[in-house]
Amino acid sequence: MKKFVAILLTLMLVLGVSAAVAEGTSLPDATFKKVYAQEGGTAPAATFTFTAVPAGSGDGATGNGPALTISNVEATGANTYTAKITPDDEFPTVGKYYYNVSETQGDVAGITYDASALYLMVLVTNGDNGTLVPSYYLYTNNDMLAKQDTFTNTYKAGTLKVSKTVTGNLGDKTKYFEFTVTLTGEADKTYGAAYTVSGGSYANNPQEVTIVAGEKKEYTFMLKDSDTISIANLPYGVTYTVTETAADGYTTTKSGDTGSINAAETTAAFTNSKTGTIDTGVTTESLPYVVLMGFVVLAGAALLLKRKAHNN
Repeated sequence: MKKFVAILLTLMLVLGVSAAVAEGTSLPDATFKKVYAQEGGTAPAATFTFTAVPAGSGDGATGNGPALTISNVEATGANTYTAKITPDDEFPTVGKYYYNVSETQGDVAGITYDASALYLMVLVTNGDNGTLVPSYYLYTNNDMLAKQDTFTNTYKAGTLKVSKTVTGNLGDKTKYFEFTVTLTGEADKTYGAAYTVSGGSYANNPQEVTIVAGEKKEYTFMLKDSDTISIANLPYGVTYTVTETAADGYTTTKSGDTGSINAAETTAAFTNSKTGTIDTGVTTESLPYVVLMGFVVLAGAALLLKRKAHNN
């Protein structure tokens, strides 16, 4: 009786899943791809996890199969990785078993996690010596019209730049001006250990700053004319505010001094201007006296020249 059932199921499978199998081969070695991409920054190390939940009903479903374990992807940076599917127990018989496969939504700042819910069919057939052989097929959804073998995550980050320009006839281009940069991380996100600051007063000695989820962190920098500091690899979603300590006699114009990191490069630009009339010590009130003194000096000089000529 068992042999008859097995033969019957095999015939049903051949007829029922031929269209699905014709679409392509099964997942090689029961693995699918994890693509970890990066935009505007350098992707940090991250762990990606997946779950497979029995879908129950499906086209010609045999029933619920054993639980499936999907290996974690330990990504060291942007690259293509693989995750392996392993049944926790033997499949009970030949047939078709269905699962919903999804990626756990992680909390690493800057990473867009794949929200796909792929549809997994496990086709179990008879192998040599009566062993059961599972083959794995992933689809975009349960209509099984389009195959999919990849989950994609993208790390997005940008560089925050703070620039200084000094103008005006009294502007001191060698003077350093003080700036405070406030960085705030998104709540419930995980941030890297540090982010590098370069340029400005740190041109020859790069520094590091940290970001904490949901907290404001302040850092002070010094900039003079034509200087720019850069804070690199800030994850998208980090908010910032840049303020300048007021300097006597200078007027300040600014742009981009507050906002959120959402592009490969963001710039907060500051211009300090100082203009005025240079005091030469001569005013309109003292001018008549200056002219009179000039006549006295000229008269004295003429008298000396006359005496010298007379003596000769």
